[in-house]
Parts: sequence; C-alpha cells; structure tokens
Amino acid sequence: MVSTTIKRKKKFSYAFSIISIAMVLLMMGLFGFLVLASQNMETYLKENMVVQVFFDADASMEEVAKVQQAIVVEPYLKSITYVSKEQAAKEFSNELGQDFVNFLGFNPLMASFQIKLNQEYNTPAGLLFIEQSLRNHAKVSEVSYHQNAYDLAQKNVQSIALIFVFLAAIFGIIAIVLIHNTVRLNLYAQRFIIKSMQLVGAKPWFITKPFVWQGIKNGFWGWVIAWVLLVNLNQFLPLIFPEWALFNRAEALGLLYVGLLILGLLISMSSSFFTTRKYLYKRLEDLY
Repeated sequence: MVSTTIKRKKKFSYAFSIISIAMVLLMMGLFGFLVLASQNMETYLKENMVVQVFFDADASMEEVAKVQQAIVVEPYLKSITYVSKEQAAKEFSNELGQDFVNFLGFNPLMASFQIKLNQEYNTPAGLLFIEQSLRNHAKVSEVSYHQNAYDLAQKNVQSIALIFVFLAAIFGIIAIVLIHNTVRLNLYAQRFIIKSMQLVGAKPWFITKPFVWQGIKNGFWGWVIAWVLLVNLNQFLPLIFPEWALFNRAEALGLLYVGLLILGLLISMSSSFFTTRKYLYKRLEDLY
C-alpha cells in the first residue's frame, strides 16, 4: 500500500514537472513567433518595395522589350511587371473617380516597369547601383522608389524586433529559473531516497543517472506538449490574422522548435544533475 502511494506521488510529481516545462516552453515559443514575425516583416518590406522604371513617350514596344530582356537576367530581380500607358491611365482614373484623359484630351502618363527586388539587394548602396544601372538603358526617362517611406517603415520594424529580442532574452532567463525550480522541487521530495542510496554504498553516478534520465524524459515530453500546441496555434493564426501566412517560414519555425527542444532537455538534464549532486553532498541532518 505504501509502495503504491509512493509510485502515485512520483507519477504526479513527474506529470507536474512535464506540464510546467511544457508551459514554460510554450511561452518561449510564443515569443519566438513574435521575433520571427518581426524579422519576416522586414523581409516582406524589402521584397515588396516597388522600383518604377518609366519610359520616354516615344519608346516602342521593341525598345521596351529589349530593356526587359536586359533586366530579367539581373540577380537583383525578384519580379517585373509591365504597365502600359493605357493601363496606368485606367488605374489612375479609378483612383480619382473620374476619367482625367477625357478631361485633359490626352494621356500624360508613361509606360513603366514595376520591379521588386530580392531582399539582399535592397540596401541604400544596392538601390543606388540599381538605379544608375537602370538609367543607362535607352529610352528610360526616370527611375523612382519611395526610399524615405521604406526607411521609416524598416526602422520601426527593426526597433520592434529589438524589443521582442530583449523581451525574449528576459523570458528565457525566467524560463531557465522556472524549469530549474520545478525540477528542484520534484527532487526535493526524493532527497531522502538519494541520501539513503549513498549511505548503502551506491556510487554518485549510479545514483545521479536515473534522475538525470528522468529529467531528460520530462524535458522531452514537456517539449512534445508545447510543440503540439505551437503547431496547432500556427495553423490557427492565419484564420484570425491572414497576414501571418505571409510571414510563415518553415525553416525558421523548424529552428525554433529544435531550439525549444534543446532548451528543455538541457535545462531539465542539468537541473536534475546539479540538484541530485547537491543532496548527495549534504549532511543527513541538513535534509530535514
């Protein structure tokens, strides 16, 4: 009867430890989501800033096609869209709510390319080089992009990312402390068992090994629970925030999940090891 009670207490303490680790890892995973979202937002801004290349009014379709052929082989290009004079006039009329071409009697707009860049080329130096390169093409009259608006948006996103990283670091320290205390409390209930094994002649590693192994298992199962919750949350978020799908990067999420696994295993394992050793080197009367 006593043995059954002890086993039940052990199972309860292990379950409590696993759930505690899972909740801490879940909290860290949520902050990881925020950090990844801020980083992906910066990438999104870089890859969706439009560089407009305007042509002279007398540029022929052959000359425009020749410029396009030269641009499509450039490594900085992510996408290129041709906008004719007629299409530009139609879109501008829709924005104004009236047909300005009939009002003016002519179409003053120019045909253009709308170019999006790969993010690694979207830097001040890269944009300056690309602008100069595009201006060298025949029949190109102007190259424009909203650099100031982009710089402001990027600065704000980077500031938010730094805040999230700072908060994640703080909560990481809190997570380490919480998991360590959970493991320590779990082993506190077994301190007399640890000391008794030592008194009957068991070697320190022989005593420590099962508690470290149990800590590894608790950390793993805590991670499994946190991982299942995070995966389901990641699937659910686009239903509330459709933009989340734009920032969903499988590689980054995979690294986050692996990082949480390593964090859970290392903290549980090291906490079990050092706590067990602590009780081994304490005097019997100090355990009371």
